[in-house]
Amino acid sequence: MRAVNIRVGGTPGHEFPTWAYPNGISLGYFSVPSYPCFVTGKDDTGNSISERFDVLRFGVLCNDGRTPKVVGLANYQVHVIKAWIGSYRVHSASSNENGAWQVYDNFLIHDGPDNITEVFATIGCIEITGPQGFNKFNDLIIRLSGPKAASREAQLVEIGRAKSLQITYEAAQRPPLKRR
Repeated sequence: MRAVNIRVGGTPGHEFPTWAYPNGISLGYFSVPSYPCFVTGKDDTGNSISERFDVLRFGVLCNDGRTPKVVGLANYQVHVIKAWIGSYRVHSASSNENGAWQVYDNFLIHDGPDNITEVFATIGCIEITGPQGFNKFNDLIIRLSGPKAASREAQLVEIGRAKSLQITYEAAQRPPLKRR
């Protein structure tokens, strides 16, 4: 299995609408920025490949229905991906791009909004944006990893078990709480 690196940048980009998960829907909408994410590795012929995705890395948390706050991983850190969770489904919006990569604990990489008008809630997972963005992200990881399994799901599980997928979070300023 070939090593694949995911690097989440620290420079904010486009703003996306969100709501305060899980108990802050009545508070209205907030804005969180996207960040660049680069997936790098080598293909079957040894060519170096690097592709960019835009991701959400911060979100708005509200447990009590009154007090929203921005959350997410802001410090520089590196993690080996723990597993592929094929049964994962996005909780805060409708999505047919299922599954998630477990970074650690409840910090995951999964599908996010397709565009800057679609509303997903997030509390610090890496959410891959763009139409079919998470599927394209996973297609690239499969291409760069070189799993041997026959089915797509088995390939993703094989990659997760190999511990050859690593994510680096660049340091970033946590964005301010911003109402839309």
